[in-house]
Amino acid sequence: MRLRPPPFELRHLHAFLVVAEELHFGRAAARLGIAQPPLSQQIKRVEEAIGHRLLDRDTRNVALTAAGATLAATARTVLRQIAVGVEQARDVASGKAGRLAVGFTPTTALRLLPRILPSFRAANPLVEVDLTELMPSALVEALRTGQIDVAILRDPSPFDDLIATTIHDEPYVAVMPDAHREAASDTFDLGSLAADAFILFPANAESQSLARMFALCAEVGFVPRTVQQVPGWQTAIAMVGSGMGVTLLPESVDSLKLPGIAYRRIDSPIRSTIAAVRRATDERAMLSAFMAQASAVMAGDARRA
Repeated sequence: MRLRPPPFELRHLHAFLVVAEELHFGRAAARLGIAQPPLSQQIKRVEEAIGHRLLDRDTRNVALTAAGATLAATARTVLRQIAVGVEQARDVASGKAGRLAVGFTPTTALRLLPRILPSFRAANPLVEVDLTELMPSALVEALRTGQIDVAILRDPSPFDDLIATTIHDEPYVAVMPDAHREAASDTFDLGSLAADAFILFPANAESQSLARMFALCAEVGFVPRTVQQVPGWQTAIAMVGSGMGVTLLPESVDSLKLPGIAYRRIDSPIRSTIAAVRRATDERAMLSAFMAQASAVMAGDARRA
């Protein structure tokens, strides 16, 4: 059914409802902040639009007709729904309500996402958060096509059409079997792994992770000898556990606490960064609130560390 415009203004419907509640034109006019003659004209317009009397009135009493009682009940429901709708629209416009699609890589789910998400939800209880886990290249594509609103990426490359805000950084660790000669040494120098076989990741246009791993090795004077490329952290650690070689990963990997694996922190200014990435054209308040909350949470963690 095609909706037709109402035969009178919303303010006229509101005025009628106030009269229906007060059953007194003087009190209704005072409540509305207008004089009685304009109020009477508004009620007359509503009655003309309906085509029937809505009020029985004389010099002493005002009473609703059957038609008036029906319209009053409808007016109360309609005006309440409009008030709720206006408030919801304000919440969405201000970023307090709505739906936010957050994409993340498996590596950011270990420590960072569990810190950010509960804090954001507590501060924004009316926002529904949808989570999507993808590898970096798929995540960037999902962001560009609008499938997600923000991507949590590790070591992102610069983008022309996206804005990346760094929200966290952490040192790297060398990951090795716990039987490795360096696993329990009193001091650890990455250069001691120059002769080891390395398990690393393929080059990825969306991420600088591999380049940073090579830079770490270059700092101490060697190029890692890659024996196997793997798609992700868990595969890399599994290969380390099998004795195939060693690898370099951001420090948060040690939260996995896998048996047979040792982690040795690398002392270097080269760190792994995590950024919240958004479309340059997306300026919604809700998204800005998420970015701000993520930065605040991780900054607080850094101060406590």
